[in-house]
Amino acid sequence: MSRIPEETIQQVIAATDIVALVGRSVKLKKAGTNFVGLCPFHNEKSPSFNVSPSRNTYHCFGCGAGGTAIRFVMEHDGLSFVEAVKRLADAAGIRIEEEVWDANAEAEAKHRSLLLRAHREIAEWYHQLLMKHQIAAPARAYLKSRGITSAVAKNWQMGYAPGISAFYREWAAKARIPESVLIEAGLYKQSAEDSGRRGAYPHFRDRLMFPIRNEHGDVIAFSGRLIAPKENTGKYVNSPETPLFSKSKVLFGFDRSRTAISKAGEAIVCEGQIDMIMIYEAGFKNVVAGQGTAFTELHAKLLKRVCNEVTLCYDSDNAGYGAAEKAFKILSPIGLTVKVASLPQGEDPDSLLRKQGNEALQNVLGNATDFLEYQIRRLRASAKSDSMVERVRMAEQVAAAISIFSGVAQRITAVNKVAKLLEISEAQLSAMVERAARESKNGKDPQKPAVNVADEAKKLLSSQHKTALHLCQMALNDAEVMYWLREAELEDLLREVPGTDLLALLVHSRHDPLDESSQLAFMAGLDRPQEAAFAQLQASPRPPGGPKDAQLALYTLEVARLQNLIQSLQSKLRQPGLREDETASIQMKLVELNALRKECLDRTKPTPE
Repeated sequence: MSRIPEETIQQVIAATDIVALVGRSVKLKKAGTNFVGLCPFHNEKSPSFNVSPSRNTYHCFGCGAGGTAIRFVMEHDGLSFVEAVKRLADAAGIRIEEEVWDANAEAEAKHRSLLLRAHREIAEWYHQLLMKHQIAAPARAYLKSRGITSAVAKNWQMGYAPGISAFYREWAAKARIPESVLIEAGLYKQSAEDSGRRGAYPHFRDRLMFPIRNEHGDVIAFSGRLIAPKENTGKYVNSPETPLFSKSKVLFGFDRSRTAISKAGEAIVCEGQIDMIMIYEAGFKNVVAGQGTAFTELHAKLLKRVCNEVTLCYDSDNAGYGAAEKAFKILSPIGLTVKVASLPQGEDPDSLLRKQGNEALQNVLGNATDFLEYQIRRLRASAKSDSMVERVRMAEQVAAAISIFSGVAQRITAVNKVAKLLEISEAQLSAMVERAARESKNGKDPQKPAVNVADEAKKLLSSQHKTALHLCQMALNDAEVMYWLREAELEDLLREVPGTDLLALLVHSRHDPLDESSQLAFMAGLDRPQEAAFAQLQASPRPPGGPKDAQLALYTLEVARLQNLIQSLQSKLRQPGLREDETASIQMKLVELNALRKECLDRTKPTPE
């Protein structure tokens, strides 16, 4: 570790334009004497991140992050204090005189530098083999077949890893890099004791090589692609996890595309290195690719720092859809808008560009739809019919996606849009979304016991008023009763009589009681125990009677409501300290309620025909 003199640090801070520095990764707008933007260190929708050119500092009123240009580089780019000062000093043309005061830290820094040198030198060696050596002729022929010119290969420092170990030994001897370093860098593998091999051997053999770089442009890993298919051999092999490389933290091409992404406010995300390179070379500079694995939260945060929208440009097959769905679940919760560009069947971005040119890809990207609409289109394409039952099934799947949204307004907007697309009620879809959110939350809690739906339904039914359950059965089996109940004045009753929860769900529903699929859609939007309870009521023997019998049942519930009010007033009457006028008022109210109760009791008796 090095010690930098205090006066040099002050010189570096003074020479750095903090607005320009922050502005490379945060969209800033002038606000008086300061500049404001969305904080890169936490998720927010309203800008609370302030940059002060007069003080040469930044501060976020949302999360509290703040400091000088050095602190910003440390937090934003994950550098140590010394690394941040050196980077800013280099940019300002300031020479740093440093003293070594920690031997262990200095050794660690030198070792990291050696790992970076190993990657840098082998990347150049791979590249020279590809461009000039006869052994790489099949690799050059493959690139030509894919429409990749020598200029593109040079621009991206593509290379060729030979399949002959003697080539590696010759290179390593000239480079003077110890074998232990090559193993730690993931460039060599240590032979297993029972493999029959001796020592270490190259990790990449007979493959087209793509250097993977960090945000600063340093080569930190490789992705190697087979040139010709081989049985039981993966098409792509990436470097293993090393002190320099973690595939969950690095996006291919981000070092080049970061500025374009920030300027566009949008990132195009594709699946592979060749797709990314060809999209970039076609003029769409705001593009990145994953590392052959699912999107991670760290990838999402990397993009969130520079944009608010992501367009997924994956293959049009089932695997591509699955990858898009997984990416949506990672990207959306941190506030990124996710759209999907639907490629023609059987095409990937590279093949589309080769066959139809830039305009075709431009049209695909321009017609990208938000993920929910894309998901519905995929579900409809595989549905057996467009019946209500099928649409409800689709809605349940889309509801799980909507439940991921953290913002209330975002959920409401999504529900409105999806309900119209699937032609179901917003209330039903909202219920599905709430249920999906609860189930997802419960699923993340390993301590929460599994819910037995049958037991929960039984418990729910036992908590309901018997007369209310009787009315539910009548309404489920008789459309005339359902219509009559919806017209009745029931709000006070439903609010004040315990055990009327299921009856309230029915009365407030808007399903068509004459349409079985509509009734199924209503039930599908309920909690699992509620749905099971209604299913049990439906399966029970159909009760006799029509609206007249329903009216009698309502009088019984009204008696229960009045009785509750009477008991409440009687309890209040027994309270000490009541004034005389208060006592008189309560007694008068009790007389009125008792008279109403008697009237309702009389009406519960069926009138002889």
